[in-house]
Amino acid sequence: MRNPNGYGCIKKLSGRRRRPFVFVVSDHGRQKPIEYFTSLVDAQIYQADYNRAHGHRPLPGHKITFAELYHRWLPRHIDDTQPSQSAVDSYRNAYQHLAPLHGRAVVDIKYVDYQMIIDGMRRQGLSYSSCKKVRSLISLVLKYAEKLEMHVTNYAPLLSLGWNRPVHPHHVFSRQKINRLWACTDVPGVDTVLILLYTGMRCGEMLQLQKADVHLRQRYIRITRSKTAAGIRIIPIHHRIALLIEARMKSPGDALICDDTGRPYNYGRYFTIWRTVMHRIRADGHTTHDCRHTVATLLDNAGANETAKRRILGHAGGDITERVYTHKNLRQLRKCIELLK
Repeated sequence: MRNPNGYGCIKKLSGRRRRPFVFVVSDHGRQKPIEYFTSLVDAQIYQADYNRAHGHRPLPGHKITFAELYHRWLPRHIDDTQPSQSAVDSYRNAYQHLAPLHGRAVVDIKYVDYQMIIDGMRRQGLSYSSCKKVRSLISLVLKYAEKLEMHVTNYAPLLSLGWNRPVHPHHVFSRQKINRLWACTDVPGVDTVLILLYTGMRCGEMLQLQKADVHLRQRYIRITRSKTAAGIRIIPIHHRIALLIEARMKSPGDALICDDTGRPYNYGRYFTIWRTVMHRIRADGHTTHDCRHTVATLLDNAGANETAKRRILGHAGGDITERVYTHKNLRQLRKCIELLK
């Protein structure tokens, strides 16, 4: 459909450019570039907003596509909820699974279309968790459509995900494997595994930890970036890993976990170290998340206070009394973490 006069147009520029799409309008008979974009969808959203702000009507018969709705929703959602980077990456990954629906009008997408995406993911062997993240994204985007007064049905609660069969079941580290780690603390990377096993941190939380977040004098770590709101917390430093953390504090770089040049690790680089350490202690098959399962299990076996355990692990409490009225100070949290042997 041809755009009405004065609506402007989007062009793709030649060559290898970081932002190849440009939105242009006519100005005294000449085309004037207004803004440049990395994707066509971003350019189309800007074009619609530009014309709405300048008093033009929307394109007659225009229907918002799923891609346009998603790109309108994501910036708003980030501004409103301030999700972690891992959550944003999860949204973008789930959006890619919905690629067959990107160009379709949202009002024309029905339950069977969304269910076909989920069924296709299951046939490909993707995990229950991956399907759940796609369903969650569908729900969030369609709720945003309701805010825009689009007449759509939120089909997310009706979508079937099948059985939850863990692709990689988690296993607790045995005492023998933990002792093997302590026997080779001079091996590069072993200290990071012990830090995970005596703090209950997520691997991503450890890799994002800055030295400014470590308080050696008061012997605690402050987690300032996490995947959940409950993950923002303090964790006492267990006496057995105090020297390991002190050594890390003297290494180059601003992040606690860095290489010899002071460069912080991302998960991909760190996973190479993880696999080497696991092979060294004959623990192949363990994942970084097994450390959290180990901490939770060992604290439970030691009779730890449930609320303190949740605070240390960064789990949201299910009871209103626990979440709102129960407060655990650093001394109580330290008493809980020191139950780990």
